[in-house]
Amino acid sequence: MFTVRYVTDVYVPDLRIVLRTAADGWEATDIPGVYTEGAWTFRLDERRYQPMVEFKFVLAPGTWMVGENLKRAPAEGATYDFGDDEVLFQPVPALVTENAQVQRTLFKRNLDEAHECEVLVVGSGIGGGILADQLADLGADVLVLEAGSYLFPTHVANLPRRLRVGRFDKSVWGLFPDFSFANYVNVDGSAFAGRQAFNLGGRSVFWGGLIPRMGAWELEAWPGEVRDYLLTTGFRLAEDALNRVGPAGSTYQEDTKRFLAQALPDFDHLDAPVAVQYQGYTPLSIPGGMFSTADLLVEDQLVEAPGGPRRPTVNLNHAVWKVLVDQADPQRVVGVAAHDLLANEQRTFRARSVVLAAGTIESAKLALQSGLDDPNQRIGRGLTDHPILYTHFALPAGSPHAATGASAKIWSRHRDTSVDRHAYNVVLELGADFNQGRYVDPDNLARQRAEKGDQTLCEIVFLFNAPLLEGNFLELAGPPAVPVRVNVQPYRPPDALRAEVAEVATNVLQGLGAVALLGEDLALREAALGGVAHEVGTLGMADDGTAVVDQNLRFLGYDNLYACDNSVFPSSPAANPTLALTALALRLARHLTGNA
Repeated sequence: MFTVRYVTDVYVPDLRIVLRTAADGWEATDIPGVYTEGAWTFRLDERRYQPMVEFKFVLAPGTWMVGENLKRAPAEGATYDFGDDEVLFQPVPALVTENAQVQRTLFKRNLDEAHECEVLVVGSGIGGGILADQLADLGADVLVLEAGSYLFPTHVANLPRRLRVGRFDKSVWGLFPDFSFANYVNVDGSAFAGRQAFNLGGRSVFWGGLIPRMGAWELEAWPGEVRDYLLTTGFRLAEDALNRVGPAGSTYQEDTKRFLAQALPDFDHLDAPVAVQYQGYTPLSIPGGMFSTADLLVEDQLVEAPGGPRRPTVNLNHAVWKVLVDQADPQRVVGVAAHDLLANEQRTFRARSVVLAAGTIESAKLALQSGLDDPNQRIGRGLTDHPILYTHFALPAGSPHAATGASAKIWSRHRDTSVDRHAYNVVLELGADFNQGRYVDPDNLARQRAEKGDQTLCEIVFLFNAPLLEGNFLELAGPPAVPVRVNVQPYRPPDALRAEVAEVATNVLQGLGAVALLGEDLALREAALGGVAHEVGTLGMADDGTAVVDQNLRFLGYDNLYACDNSVFPSSPAANPTLALTALALRLARHLTGNA
C-alpha cells in the first residue's frame, strides 16, 4: 500500500475531501479519506495504479481542485504529500446546488434507474427546453437532466431589475453577470469571453429576445433539406412558439422607419421581431413578458387539464458526464451517467434516444469525454462567434428624433445581400432604456429622466455572417469537472465590408444628430467574442457525412443519439441564432416521435 496526503488547515471537517483517479473512471468512484494529523489521508493499493497514478482532490460533493492532474509513480510504503499551495479549489463553483421548497414542489425528480424513458434530454435551455416541451405535447415520455438549479421562474426582464440610473444599459439581461459562469479556459492567444448559465432554462432566462429570420444567403452552408424547412415553415413555426410580436404600433416607431428609409434607401427597415407578448390575448389580460424555457417548463408542471397532460420530468442538479453506449450494439446509446449533486450519488438513466442540448461548449465536452465515435475528427472543431460592431449614443433633448417617453427598435438589411455583398444585419434602438426592461416604481423612472437630462439613450449594432473557423477548437483538459480549453480566434470581415458598415453608421448617426455618451465616443467598437452568447459550431451539421451530426441532428455512427443546441450550426449567421435553434428543436421533436 502507498499513501497520498493533502496537508491542509483550511479544508477540515465538517468539510470533506475525496480522491478521484483516472483508473477509477474519474466520476465513477469517490475514494474517501480520513482527516488525521492535519491531513486528508488516502491509502491505496499500488498494484491497481501501475505504472502511474493520475488523480485529483475533490471538495465533496463536486468541487474539483483546479489546475493540472496530479501524477505519481506508486511504490509500496511510499507517502506523497500535497499542500494548500498545490491544491486549489475554484472559489466560485460553476453550479449553484439548491433544493429549496419551490424547487421540490414544482419539479418531482425521477430517480428510478430501471425506468427507460423514450427521450432523455441533457440541458433545459432554448434547444433542450423547447424540445422537451414539444415531445411531451406529442405524447412522449421525456426526462430532462439539468446540471443547475431552479434559479428564476421566468426571464429576468419580467422581474425587478438592476437600474443604472442615467446610463445606457442592457438591463434586459442585467443580472447575467451575477449568475453566469465561464466553464472553460482560454489557451494562449485566445480571447473568448463567453459566459454560460447553469440553471433551469439556461441562458434563455437572460437573453435579449431579438429573433430575426436568417436569409437564404446565411443558409448556404446548411443542408438543403434543413434550409428548405426553415425558409418555408420552420421560421414561422418558431416565431409562433416564441410568441413573436413586433413593437406595438407607435408614431415614434413609424417616424424612425421613415427616417431610415431616407438615410439608407437601399435597405429594408422592419419592426424588430422579439420573443415577447406586448399585449395580452384580450385588452384586460396580463401580457406574457419575455420568453424563456424556465417559464415554459414551469408552466408544463402547473397545467391541469382533463385526462392529465403529458409533461416532461425534470431532474435538476444532475450533471451528466458520460453518454453510455450499448456494448452489444456500438451504434446505439442506452442512456447517460450523471452525478446527482444533491445526494452526491452517481446515477445512470436509460432512454431509447438521447439528445445533447447542453450548449455549444458543454455538449461538445460531453461528447469528447464520452469517447464517442468521431469519423471525421470534428467534435469540438469550428467553435466560432460572429463579429459584432456597435456604438452607444444619445439624442439631445429637443432633437427632432428624440423622445422623452418612447422607444423604437428597427431591424434593417440591405436588399441586395449575399454571402459576398452586404453580409450583415443592422439593429437600431432609440430610447433603449425603455425597451430593455420595465420600471415598477414611478420614482425610479423619474430619476432616470432627471439624471439623463431627458436625452434619448440609443444604440446601433451591426451583426456579421461568418463561416466556421477550422482552426478554432475545444479540447479536454482533465476529468469531467475540469473546464475545457478553448481556442477562439475572431473572424475578420473584409476591409471593404467594414468600411461600408462604418459609412452606414456615420450616415445614421449624423442624420439623427447623435452625440456621444459621457465617457464614450461615437466610434464603432467590436463586441467581445462570446459576449452575447452566439457561439456555434462544435458539433456541426452536414448532409454529406463530413460533419458531426446529419441533417436530422443525429450523430454519425449512432442510431439514437442527437444534438439540439447552437453547436450544430454549420455557420455563424448574422441573425441571432435563437429562432433557427427553436425551429430545429420543433423539427427534431417531430422526427423523434415519427410525426415528421
